[in-house]
Amino acid sequence: MMHILQTLPNEQSRLRFRARHGWSLLLLVAIALPLRLHSLGGFVTLDEVTFWFERSQRFREAIRMGDYAATAISSHPGVTTMWLGAAGLWLRDSVAAAGWLPNPDYATLVLFYRLPAALVHTGAIVLGFVLLQRMLPFAVALLAAVLWATDPFVLAFSRILHVDGLMTSLATLSLLAACIYWQHRPQWGYLLLSAVCAGLAVLSKSPALVLLPIIAGMAILAAPATGNPVRHILTTGAAWGGTFLLTLVVVYPAVWSDPLGVYGWLRFGVEAEGAVPHMQGNFFLGQVLDTPGMLFYPVALALRTTPISLLGLLLLPLVWLRLEPLLGLTPAARRSLLVLVVFILLFTLAMSLFPKKFNRYLVMVFPAVNILAAVALSAAVTWLARLRQPPAPARALPLGAATIAALALLNGWWWHPYHIAAFNQALGGAPMGARTFVISWGEGMEQVAAWLNQQPEITGVRIASTLRRPLQPYLVYGAQTTAAEQGVLPAQTGYVVIDVAAPQRERLRPPFDAFYGRELPVHTVTIHGVAYAWIYHVPPPVDVARNDQFGLPNAPLVLRGYSLAHTTSALSVTLQWQLPTPARPQPEPLLFLHLLDAAGNRLAQADVPLLGDSLPLAAWSPRRTYTWTHPLLLPADLPPGPYWLAVGLYDPATLGRLPVAPPPPPDAPNAGGNALLLPIELGTASAQEPTP
Repeated sequence: MMHILQTLPNEQSRLRFRARHGWSLLLLVAIALPLRLHSLGGFVTLDEVTFWFERSQRFREAIRMGDYAATAISSHPGVTTMWLGAAGLWLRDSVAAAGWLPNPDYATLVLFYRLPAALVHTGAIVLGFVLLQRMLPFAVALLAAVLWATDPFVLAFSRILHVDGLMTSLATLSLLAACIYWQHRPQWGYLLLSAVCAGLAVLSKSPALVLLPIIAGMAILAAPATGNPVRHILTTGAAWGGTFLLTLVVVYPAVWSDPLGVYGWLRFGVEAEGAVPHMQGNFFLGQVLDTPGMLFYPVALALRTTPISLLGLLLLPLVWLRLEPLLGLTPAARRSLLVLVVFILLFTLAMSLFPKKFNRYLVMVFPAVNILAAVALSAAVTWLARLRQPPAPARALPLGAATIAALALLNGWWWHPYHIAAFNQALGGAPMGARTFVISWGEGMEQVAAWLNQQPEITGVRIASTLRRPLQPYLVYGAQTTAAEQGVLPAQTGYVVIDVAAPQRERLRPPFDAFYGRELPVHTVTIHGVAYAWIYHVPPPVDVARNDQFGLPNAPLVLRGYSLAHTTSALSVTLQWQLPTPARPQPEPLLFLHLLDAAGNRLAQADVPLLGDSLPLAAWSPRRTYTWTHPLLLPADLPPGPYWLAVGLYDPATLGRLPVAPPPPPDAPNAGGNALLLPIELGTASAQEPTP
């Protein structure tokens, strides 16, 4: 009886632990999964639409055909990425076959490509939490997992079909499992899990090879405590290495038929791709640099943190020596944390040695950054609680961790869905990131498409864009983009789109250089206060370009150009107008056209609305160019020769003319003031530039 009574508290304790553990897993899924699934197809990145969607299709087809050598498609090698992309295709086809996907839009198709990867990332965080509980107190482990799940930089690559995010999740799991095996619990399951995840991480992207020296170092340093260090190193090394290689063979079909070809691909990825600067150039700290120096990744590490994780990193040296009394961390736990520090420093240094640099290449260390930050913040909360008089209750750590987790969750949603645009708000946020690194990878192009899709003439014109591929799929059927690769705008071009990366890299080639910084965009797409894309309206061509301002400076109208054509009975005057600001002249002015001879005699006249009866000025959109042709009837006996065309605006109520700049040419006749005088030659039916 006494034995039964003694076992009841232990059983109740186990039940409470299981309940807490179960609820924590559900909470973590509830935090991580919506952030990864909501608006999953909202925009597409350049690499996805250019490479990984198409590679996934080829990978699946090669598997179907049994052509396993053909699965060696990328030097990254991106095998896990293509497996998950192929799984998304299979899921899409299955749903479509069931009749549940009658008319999917492009965003839905993107969702299917990305969904398996998003689920894998969520599962990795949950498994990471389970592993962290073997190393850290429960509240600290849960906070670390929440910071990992809500980190905007990590989130950005957990929501797309790409290699960097998968390498990050898998490498982190491998490192955590290795820490548990060699520092906490030498159970074979952790060793095998570490090796499998390391193999999958390398199959995602080759920089995950940095895990090998770190894990080997752990094995060597842990060997003396086993009593037979040589045997321990050989046994565990063979088991880990064998499982690692077996994972490469099993998961990568190309290895089955062409292992030497796979080796060549991997070698090419390291030597050729990483060892040369990016073909499109780079941008760092406001300068165009093909090869940013050693400062690049330390700056990226700082700017890509969150205010919460940065605070944790700053506190870590202050609390490091007090982790045992504050959190009860064992020496093994502190050694595991030290492994994470070494991992961050070694990977940052290794990547800094390569000339090809992008800040996204550093994302692999950020789960480790968040784990260290969670430990430091938890220690600081406990320290502050003990300094209070009277000391704070024992619930200080859970309450503090919950508060920090809530702030991290809010921060994750604040950047949603543009986590890729996230930079530390405490260091200047998105604007500072735009001044420091190349941005724009496709985010915001769906906003560009949404605006263009609302334009009534969009299916009848072309759209010249510096970033075509992420834009085209979101346009309505019939709207076509062009890269204007010949240096001129193709016929029927109605809009020009310039993404921010082009001027950042100073790669604005013709014809785009004629718009950026010179013309006024009709619409600007901004993300978190940063202009990501500019849309310019391209009017039909005219014979003579102008830039003459009519009206007051606070509400001007600008004449952008004109063309002339005439018959024996009429002169057709085509004018292009632009409203540069939302303010417009009040009341709406009328246009007058006067044909004058050299003496200033008025030979013909027309007084009409600016766009006839088609569109009143109140309905004009700022910065868009409007074109209209006005016929000016000519006297039947008008001889050919030089004349002057006076163009002006006036208030229909007072008949007062609006001011115009510039002043008339010195040889122009007197047109009554406030008129733009244009020389014309009726005998040749041509428009002429005024003599300066």
